[in-house]
Amino acid sequence: MRLAGPETGPASLDPALSRDLATNQLVRQVFRGLMRFDVNVNAVPALAAEVQVDAEGRIYRFRLRDDAVFHDGRPVTATDVVDSLSRALDPAIAGGDASRLASPTYLADIVGAADLLAGRASRLAGATAVDERTVEVALTAPRATFLMKLASVPAAIVDTGQAAADAEWWRAPNGTGPFRVAAWEPEALLTLEALPVYLGETSALSRVEILLGPSASLPFNLYQAGEIDLLESVPGKSVAWVRDPASALAGTLLETPLFAVSYVAFGNQTSPYDDVNLRRALRLAFPTRKIAEVSEAGTVDVATGIVPRGMLGRDWATDRMEPDLDAARRAIAASGFGSPEEVPPLPIYCADPDPVEALRDVLAGQLGLRIEVIQVNWPDFLGGLAARLFPAYALYWGADYPDPESILWMLFGSDSPDNYTGYRHAELDALLAEAAGVADSGARAPLYQRAQEVLLDDGAMIPFYFDIAYTLVRPEVAGVEVTALGILGFERVRVER
Repeated sequence: MRLAGPETGPASLDPALSRDLATNQLVRQVFRGLMRFDVNVNAVPALAAEVQVDAEGRIYRFRLRDDAVFHDGRPVTATDVVDSLSRALDPAIAGGDASRLASPTYLADIVGAADLLAGRASRLAGATAVDERTVEVALTAPRATFLMKLASVPAAIVDTGQAAADAEWWRAPNGTGPFRVAAWEPEALLTLEALPVYLGETSALSRVEILLGPSASLPFNLYQAGEIDLLESVPGKSVAWVRDPASALAGTLLETPLFAVSYVAFGNQTSPYDDVNLRRALRLAFPTRKIAEVSEAGTVDVATGIVPRGMLGRDWATDRMEPDLDAARRAIAASGFGSPEEVPPLPIYCADPDPVEALRDVLAGQLGLRIEVIQVNWPDFLGGLAARLFPAYALYWGADYPDPESILWMLFGSDSPDNYTGYRHAELDALLAEAAGVADSGARAPLYQRAQEVLLDDGAMIPFYFDIAYTLVRPEVAGVEVTALGILGFERVRVER
């Protein structure tokens, strides 16, 4: 099977350093962890055969599958699990800079994680090899989403011996996933070769060829030219044409609502965004619905809140999304600036300027505010986010696991590594902390709903839209599974040429 991959990168296939959606998808093919997501995005065992949780929800015991092996055939042991989790939290693998690690978001609940991240320990105290096939993980407190987090890329099991022996081990890694790296030409082509049998299932796909760099540009054109078999994202302006039977475009169009949101976030720690009335004015003035219905031509879902509909099987719609210009003007008057003329230019950093330019034009026309759209190339943008260099930023965020926590806490919790503006709100933190310890999703939901309202009332975020995946698959390709988290694996894909 042939497809177009990222036009930039990947810089590495090391799971512990993978921080973006495109790289995560590639890493998932080569590595797996104790858990994975099925087609319904339920967290289910992967390399683990069985999971036991104590009554308090703090101690997890995993028994490994007998057929869990590395690509070289060596069995995955409990020690490999402990070593991998410890390595993922070790700042040394990121040049001593813990902010470059992807793992704290997912593994910081484990006892001893904080010590590892701070350089006070060399091994994760809360992960123990009980015997060769059994590993026990202790959390500092119950976390309802912990098994979901273990299905994330940074929790993958790697050959730590190989990683220690070779600084560029990830170019030809001894992985634990259904595919091995057969060849890699940076900025050109990544070729993955399927294992004949993986975790008891025979592969129907022999290899995956992933175009990279300039070769991956204009993927819709590549599909039309027959150079790729799968197009993960049909351009929004082309969706109507692809849907039209008269287009005669070969293939099946799969339409899948995603747990993904395009948004702009505002910090509250530095001027001018530390003025809550200014932040409220920005949100109140912006007609979010028009982004989905006009700018995106109805090919995305209207953002009816911050949490995408369908998470936990619920609709998270709120009445706080309708624009109110009179209220926005009153908020400006109540701010420390008093009038639009006194508000300084408002910088918003982004990699994709289109939605921010729409925001700029609306706020200039309706309120007389000046938005500075500052476009940053993607690698530098990611680095700036991690270093919290931007007081306000715009981003497309695909949830890493199917719980509102993966948006509300990850982006705005004061203790989250992915809180890129350093935003803080005491009530929000209290709600999220309470929700984290509630195992029943029905009981967590009201806490999340209130947390969403707190963020909107505080003007912390303007959601632009919820995304929909439009995936084109050639007639000879079958078994493609597009989930609410995107395409997670290729191991069940079949190509009949």
